[in-house]
Amino acid sequence: MPKSGSSSLRQLLDAAFAGHRVFEVPKLTELDASLSRFQAWRLRRSQRRVTRRLYGQPDLARAIALINREAKPGDLIDGGHFSYPEIQRLIHQPGRIITLLRDPVARAVSDYNYAREGYLRRLPWRRFDSGLSAKMAGRYSLEGYLDWLLEHADVYGNIASTFLGWDGAQPLAAFFADHVFHAGVLERKERFAAGLSEKMGKPLAFPWENKTGKREVSEVSAAVRQRIERLHARDFALYAFTALHAG
Repeated sequence: MPKSGSSSLRQLLDAAFAGHRVFEVPKLTELDASLSRFQAWRLRRSQRRVTRRLYGQPDLARAIALINREAKPGDLIDGGHFSYPEIQRLIHQPGRIITLLRDPVARAVSDYNYAREGYLRRLPWRRFDSGLSAKMAGRYSLEGYLDWLLEHADVYGNIASTFLGWDGAQPLAAFFADHVFHAGVLERKERFAAGLSEKMGKPLAFPWENKTGKREVSEVSAAVRQRIERLHARDFALYAFTALHAG
């Protein structure tokens, strides 16, 4: 899940599933790509580069075919951003979700800070080759950025729900029973690690790795929170359920 402790989660899962293979896939989900042909091309370029590095050739379909041939029960699918429905469609082995969620307000602010920092850190003549949302974060204040996202809420809204594949119709208890192996919230990461430790039968501790440097925004106003609640209404319900029942 973007901006939800994914780097630390990867370290934890490497320890939890030691002895199993980890099959990496490139980024499959790029929200910007649905709004721009250039961004769609950037996504394909990224996929080619990653599959060449990981599997020695640039063809994503061949990499997926290799995973389908070699993956065994208990192996992990990891890598760039992707949604659970995409993995269900591509990978033949039955799979279940392991994920960390983050308070939607904190996640949205972190996303803005990360995107803006990354964009402004680039040399000016290289900024054209940036993600569309990163360009908007570099151009606007947090309020303006959220207004832009709201104009495209069908693409950028309810990110966590989209990545997990929860459409809001199925009761969350049933969705978790059907699709989730282990979940928790970043704000209770120790509880998440303890629950995974119990399931795996080995001692596990949650590492901490935060790569965001300068934070342009740390406090949010009521107006900002209202925007985030409109943009990610379903994610608030998902987060509240996970914080209460999972981990």
